[in-house]
Amino acid sequence: MSILEYFIYLLLKILSILPQRLQYFLGRLLGIIFFMSFKKRREISRWNLKKCFPKKSETEINSILKQSFIRLGESLFEFLNAFWASDKKLQKLIVNFEDLKKTSNDLSSSKGKLLLFMHTPNLDLVVRAASLFMPVSGMARPQSNKIVDNLFKASRKKFTERIFNPKEILELLNYLKIGKACLYAPDQDYGYKNSIFVNFFGHKALTVKFPYIAKKRSNCDIYLFSLEKKGFKYVAHLDKLLLDGVDIEKDLRQINYEIEEFISKNPENYLWSHRRFKNRPEGEESFYPQDLLRRG
Repeated sequence: MSILEYFIYLLLKILSILPQRLQYFLGRLLGIIFFMSFKKRREISRWNLKKCFPKKSETEINSILKQSFIRLGESLFEFLNAFWASDKKLQKLIVNFEDLKKTSNDLSSSKGKLLLFMHTPNLDLVVRAASLFMPVSGMARPQSNKIVDNLFKASRKKFTERIFNPKEILELLNYLKIGKACLYAPDQDYGYKNSIFVNFFGHKALTVKFPYIAKKRSNCDIYLFSLEKKGFKYVAHLDKLLLDGVDIEKDLRQINYEIEEFISKNPENYLWSHRRFKNRPEGEESFYPQDLLRRG
C-alpha cells in the first residue's frame, strides 16, 4: 500500500465512524457540491430524466435531479458503512431484516439464485446487504483509477465468496448450476456484442443478454434485490422475476419493467449520469445532444 493509499484509507476509516446523522449531513453537502461542479454529468442526468419522464414538469425534473446528486453525496458514507460496518449494525438499518431473512432461508439450496441489482448510488451497500441474507458472489469491472479499484476490491472481497471479472461468465454460470447465489447488474449499456435492444422507459436500450442465458443454461431462479431508503434506514426487497429462459425479448423486457417500477417510485435513487441510451439501433440518430457525448 502506497503512502497516498494509506492516507486515503485512514481518512475514510475516520469518516466511517462518524455518527450516522452527521455522515448524512456531510453527504448532502457533498452532493450539493457535486451538483454545482459536475456540469456535464448534471446535464446528462437532466436529459435522461426528461426523456424517461416526459410528463413531469421542469420543476419536478429539477427537484429529482438535485435530490439524485444529494443521494450521490450521501452514498460516499453508505459505501464506507458497506466496507466497515458490522453485520449487526447493518441489520439494524434494515427495518424488515428478520422477515426477509426468513424468506431467504426458505429458498432452495440446490437451485442457483441470480440476484439482479441496479446502479443506484449506494450499490455497494446493496451488495453488502445481500450478503447478510445469504452467501453471495458477484461480478465487477476493474476501475480505471488504481487507488479506487484497490479500495473497491478490498471492500467487496470482505463480504462476497468470489468476484468474477466480465470474462469469467462461464465460471459464474457454473456457480449458479451448483446452487450458489450471484449478484449481477444488468441496467447499463455494455455494447452491442452481448446485448439486444429492449424498451426501457419507452426508448430502445441495449440490454445485456446474460440473465436470459443464466436462466436457460442453469435453470436458476432470478430475483431483483434492492434497498429502498426510508429516512435513515432501509427497506430491503427480494422480488422473484418470472422468467422462463425461452423468449429472450420477453425475459429482458420483464427485467427492464421491474427496474422501471423501482425507479419510478424512487427516481432520485438512481445513477442518471450514465449514458444508458448511448448506442442506438442502426439508422437511428443519437439519443444525446453532441455536447453530452464522450469525446475521443
